[in-house]
Amino acid sequence: MPIRRRNSRNKVILAGIQGLIIGVVGVLLFGFLLNLSNVKNNEEAEQNGQVSTPPKVDEKNDKIEVSADITLPFKAKQYGVFTTKESAIAFISEQPSLQKASIVNVNNKFYVWSKLFVDEVSTSDSENLQTFIKPLYISTKGCEDPKMKNIINVLQEEKLTKNYFDSLAKKEEYPEDLMSIVAAVSAFSEDSAVIRLLVLTHYLEQNSCLKLNF
Repeated sequence: MPIRRRNSRNKVILAGIQGLIIGVVGVLLFGFLLNLSNVKNNEEAEQNGQVSTPPKVDEKNDKIEVSADITLPFKAKQYGVFTTKESAIAFISEQPSLQKASIVNVNNKFYVWSKLFVDEVSTSDSENLQTFIKPLYISTKGCEDPKMKNIINVLQEEKLTKNYFDSLAKKEEYPEDLMSIVAAVSAFSEDSAVIRLLVLTHYLEQNSCLKLNF
């Protein structure tokens, strides 16, 4: 009987030691697996560019760039488009109602326009010639001279008359020939849409930085 008690006690002690060893090994194994999982997740995050790192501040590029492109909308009363300037001139010469019309060159195509508006205007049903309103845009992005930007801005005025130009403050901020051009144009017509078109046509021909797009 004593021998059996000693064996039973030894079995209990041995079982306890085995349980302790298994527990320690389990904890170590769990820690190892947890660490391995974290390493794997970090590697995947680095590959996907999702590493949580403080954002870098680029002091050289911390300013918002403002586009220098100024594009203003207009609407032209159009009667036709021609492949040569000569054919456009011939068309106008045959139409007495178009004696105040202008020829505008856009990418070597010659447009015959009679008026230039800033607001939507319906065409007249009483006209014998076929016409329609053509939307367009004037860009001053390529103009280094601020005077060119200023004159295009002025053309956005709805009631464009000689008196309006005469009342402009700081005329030195506009092209030097502006007032002489306005005087000649207003003697030709007092219609704001005609004045606007003739002034624009003059500066389009004189300044390649002005770009007209549809």
